[in-house]
Amino acid sequence: MKLTELRVNQVETPMGFQITPLSFSWKVVEAGEAKRQKWAGIRIWRNAGQEKEKIFDSGQDENADSLDYQVSLDLAPRTRYTWQVQVTADNGETARAESWFETGKGQEAWSGHWITADMGADTPAVLQRRFTVAGLEGVRKAAGAVASRLYICGLGMYEVYLNGEKVGSEYLAPGYHSYDFHLQAQTYDVTEYLREGENEIRIWLGDGWFRGRLGFDGGYTNLYGDRCYAIAELYVGEEPVPVVMTDADWESKESPVVFSNIYDGEVYDANLEAALQVSEGWKGVRTEIPDRCGDLCDRYSLPIVKKETFPVAEVIHTPKNETVLDFGQELTGWVEFTGCLPRGMQIRLTASEIMQDGCFYHENLRTAKTEFTYISDGKERTVRPHFTFYGFRYMKVEYLDQDGAPLETASEFWALPAAAFTAYHLRSDFDQIGEIRTGSDKVNRLFLNALWGQKDNFLDVPTDCPQRDERLGWTGDAQIFSETACYNMYMPAFYRKYLWDMRAEQSILGGSVPNVVPRLKEGMVAEHGSCPWADAGVVIPWNVYLHYGSKMLLRECYPGMRDWVECERRREEALGGPHLIKDGFHFADWLALDNEQPGPFGATDPLYIASAYYYRCAKSVAEAAAVLGYEEDRKKFDGLAEKILAAIQEKYFDQEGLCICHTQTGAALAIAFGLIPERAGTKLEGAALRARVEANDMHLNTGFVGTTILSQALTATGSHETAVSLLLGEDFPGWLYSVNLGATTIWERWDSVLPDGRISPEGMNSLNHYSYGSIEAWMYRDVCGIRPGEAGYRRAVIEPHVDARLKFAEGRLNTSAGLFKSGWEYADDGTVTYRVEVPFNAEAEFVLEGERRILPAGNYAFVHKEKSRQ
Repeated sequence: MKLTELRVNQVETPMGFQITPLSFSWKVVEAGEAKRQKWAGIRIWRNAGQEKEKIFDSGQDENADSLDYQVSLDLAPRTRYTWQVQVTADNGETARAESWFETGKGQEAWSGHWITADMGADTPAVLQRRFTVAGLEGVRKAAGAVASRLYICGLGMYEVYLNGEKVGSEYLAPGYHSYDFHLQAQTYDVTEYLREGENEIRIWLGDGWFRGRLGFDGGYTNLYGDRCYAIAELYVGEEPVPVVMTDADWESKESPVVFSNIYDGEVYDANLEAALQVSEGWKGVRTEIPDRCGDLCDRYSLPIVKKETFPVAEVIHTPKNETVLDFGQELTGWVEFTGCLPRGMQIRLTASEIMQDGCFYHENLRTAKTEFTYISDGKERTVRPHFTFYGFRYMKVEYLDQDGAPLETASEFWALPAAAFTAYHLRSDFDQIGEIRTGSDKVNRLFLNALWGQKDNFLDVPTDCPQRDERLGWTGDAQIFSETACYNMYMPAFYRKYLWDMRAEQSILGGSVPNVVPRLKEGMVAEHGSCPWADAGVVIPWNVYLHYGSKMLLRECYPGMRDWVECERRREEALGGPHLIKDGFHFADWLALDNEQPGPFGATDPLYIASAYYYRCAKSVAEAAAVLGYEEDRKKFDGLAEKILAAIQEKYFDQEGLCICHTQTGAALAIAFGLIPERAGTKLEGAALRARVEANDMHLNTGFVGTTILSQALTATGSHETAVSLLLGEDFPGWLYSVNLGATTIWERWDSVLPDGRISPEGMNSLNHYSYGSIEAWMYRDVCGIRPGEAGYRRAVIEPHVDARLKFAEGRLNTSAGLFKSGWEYADDGTVTYRVEVPFNAEAEFVLEGERRILPAGNYAFVHKEKSRQ
């Protein structure tokens, strides 16, 4: 028996994170004959030099919850804590493991001051300070102590260097959050970067999301501030005061990053680095507080790091005499290269998603230039961007002279070979927990496409797309994909930060949820309260609770969940009832194909969709209140949900109990949300839904709302074969249409690329929009059959649905409770072999053609003769 994945607030060994309230979790693996936990115990020590002071001991706790063991402690700032968990199983076997967490500044006042370069606001700057350190050897020998730490925040983005070395593996810090509500400080272990005697610290600053352009049609600049800032404190050992901090004694000079922007890219002039090495020419700094920002606090955001690398898959020489590097996968990040170019020569990389007529193309990225330009100083270097990122599969390579004029041909003497270029995928530091394989290579590619859509768009916020002039945290996309996201990756810490920002934005909108989080306070993206975008305020935290089982996080999110439903209640009651949404702009079934009128809006009544989500959210808030023991709220929102449901059934269902919105989405919503009156039953609505799919030549015509639930609704009403037929559809509009055209991510529209390989003239064609990747939730839930029976999978429901066309399906899900596996394989004689694995201290309710059996921890195989599913 072995303990793994020891986490504090859903993060392994967190340093400088927001640590209150405090929750511990762990997993048991390699349990052997052990099936259940008998008891567990937690001990916590405060580290002080080589000594440890025990501050908590739970004893043998038979009720210890490995998903969310909450402890109430007063934690000191800037302090390392060691914790140990011990688990004893039902067979007497015991396992023990130890880990640590470390607080940041917490509520401690900052000695450092906010500083900004004493130069023009539009001049990118490097900030510098020299300082002296003595006695480092003794500090490094103090085992268990907090050796040397840097606490820092830079606005908009920053990188920090100590004695010429970049500190840490994090990029694009401090990330993208609602800066007007809070600023997140990062903590770095700098012990190995310091040296005895004189040291030098430099902070490089870029505009980032803080003051660079964001939004459509050219966007807005200076949204949170019109200058770049930094604040920092560096402590050596356990000294109570910093050895250096940001103050008026710092210096500033123009940065080699002469331009950077999220959308347009970066220009790096290596010749300016020489100026940083001389003492002349440095200017002063100003101490001033950013006046449009919230308080400085410990971080919520996971670090943005390099997760995967890609060599050049192919060098393409186009009919236009372009050189284009194909990395074989659409990804978010950047390209680095190593080599030497003549002094003054420039190399420009331009990112794109697709080629057209064999040539480079990026017009679908609208006004985003997506370039990286490097101006050489004649030295051998490894070169990368600093304060931008790209969504791309292709990079066009151009060589320019010192005046910026393109060189017609690249001399073999200095042109860089393909091996010099490497693409790095960047995202927030979370990892994959789910995987599906089937007997269809194309379905397997579809799974990877949706997975990559999540990888590419979950860079500190769940963006709509990572490449064009948008890259915003649209709440509708995030809501629709959240169940799939929780299946694919370990997401609670990522969502904790996003939902904090969401609640902050709600606080000035009467509980309404913005269309975009963080909310741009300018233009169309400042709007709020639109279904099903705003419903993210309830749907996401409830999905996070169901999948990971953290009551701590649910309690933290509950006020925002409640406030959104209360906002809707006040609005509909002000219009006279009867508990229906009756007005407002709603995206509703966005980009559906069933509307005879041109435009992006679906044919399903948006007020029906909004009222259905109103019901779903009220019901979820009632369930959350029950989990948290808020009995008065449970009764209140249960009652409200019942009234909403009755009103929906009265207005939107006919005498036979069928939904009067005669669309695929209308029926799917009725089934998936449980809206159907008792007099009808789901079979009748399910038959109507299947008939609509068949009448559409076995194609879907749904948008954001319907696509997410269509397959689940078909399977739930006995039409699983129809759902699989949709999955296997290879022409437009079908899941495999894009796969057949070589897609490696999910597209914004079903036909963003036409059969001839050309971008659709409809416009708004991102080739990396993850929303329709939400089909994966159905693949996990219904094809492989894995879903939570209790929050966090302490009990799972395993109810697979087979189809001979897929041949087999295998699902692996490393849940908060442990690794579940569920798979099946179809034989020629119609028999199906089912295989199930249930982890330690969990159980599964295995459902097969209506027969239910409880499976404790262990491995199981069942052979069954399958009946017709339709």
